[in-house]
Amino acid sequence: MEVMTVIRRWALSLLAVGLGVAWAGPSAQAVSPTVDDPIFTQGLQWGLEQIHAPDGWAIATGEGITIAIIDSGVDLTHEDLRSKLTAQANCVGSQGDSTRCTGSAQDDHGHGTHVAGIALASTNNGVGMAGVAPNAQLMAVRVLSNQCGDAAPACDATGTSEDVSAGIRWATDHGADIINLSLGGGAEQSAMGCSFCEAIDYAWSKDVIVVLAAGNDSVLPDSFSTKPVIIVSATNRADAPASYSRNRTTFLASARWAVAAPGGEDDAPGPTDCSTDGNPQGIISAYWVPKESNRYACVAGTSMASAHTAGGLAVLLSTGLTPEAAIDRLLATADDLGAPGRDDDYGVGRINLAAAVDPAVPGVADPGPTSREETLAVVATSTSTDTLTTAEIRAILVILLATAGATALGASQLVKRQYS
Repeated sequence: MEVMTVIRRWALSLLAVGLGVAWAGPSAQAVSPTVDDPIFTQGLQWGLEQIHAPDGWAIATGEGITIAIIDSGVDLTHEDLRSKLTAQANCVGSQGDSTRCTGSAQDDHGHGTHVAGIALASTNNGVGMAGVAPNAQLMAVRVLSNQCGDAAPACDATGTSEDVSAGIRWATDHGADIINLSLGGGAEQSAMGCSFCEAIDYAWSKDVIVVLAAGNDSVLPDSFSTKPVIIVSATNRADAPASYSRNRTTFLASARWAVAAPGGEDDAPGPTDCSTDGNPQGIISAYWVPKESNRYACVAGTSMASAHTAGGLAVLLSTGLTPEAAIDRLLATADDLGAPGRDDDYGVGRINLAAAVDPAVPGVADPGPTSREETLAVVATSTSTDTLTTAEIRAILVILLATAGATALGASQLVKRQYS
């Protein structure tokens, strides 16, 4: 990579997390503050409130961004999803060959439909629910299937790591901006290791963001921790770690990118209709039920947390940020809950979409000593005559000052003192 490209990438990253400078990009259509989706207006979508999504919609809504839901498929006729669909494929049985992904991605379990609804349900359409990214588009990729027939969702949807890999590659090659993987966990996943990590690397090489659920009552293999994937744990309605989203040793604290988002707690065993006196503890979303239409259900899990995060990143990308800058911004503006700094319950913190999309809100930059040393080395050896913008130069100065020990303040605070 050219020296000036490295410098500029770091400068833009710091701008995203700390300078509070408005970023350029296509304007995103705002959502009316009086959203009319009945499930939302009844106050049942507490997850949206917890991440402050409605406040963020005044700035951006995911316009022009495509989220690939790689899961059990999607209810293609659901009232809150059918208008969002831009592409679909069935990768079940593809044996890792993305060219064999073809045909319908119709859900046969319900899980994929629920995940899709959280991330991007049609919003302000007078029916159903609101999505985190109201104007994002949907790519449905089926890699899981149920083995129970009409008894679904009495049993889990299952699939192979080869089909997941094929789905990731297919989505990447067909225009996805974000890939959501609300998959896996458990002893089998831990034993297999990062079985689809090559596909994750491929997606990131094409500037596609991959979001992965941390798993319920499980620890992902350590090999995931260094990969370019956002690992998501779950919070409950009280903003505490969900009961199934704990005991991860040091995995989340050491993962490359780790956050928390609403996942809820079970209102009852299995999906429910959320009829809990208007106070559901699970996450309500669209659902597929055999021989029925336009259903909604409450489900809990890190799968739901991952979907909130994928939707949040879609909103950020629609402001014009690069994938790297969007991730940096999401992490830098997360609400630091639990122990100060990174921890194994929340990662860097529970995401805050309103803060992330508001350029006036400073973030907490944490580039890490290795990254900072690499940047300094690049600056010292640069002989390029290419021109940096004033803002980029300021960002580089922040790194230099912080490394030289000029102050104990973080990068965003340095900028505030010197350039406000």
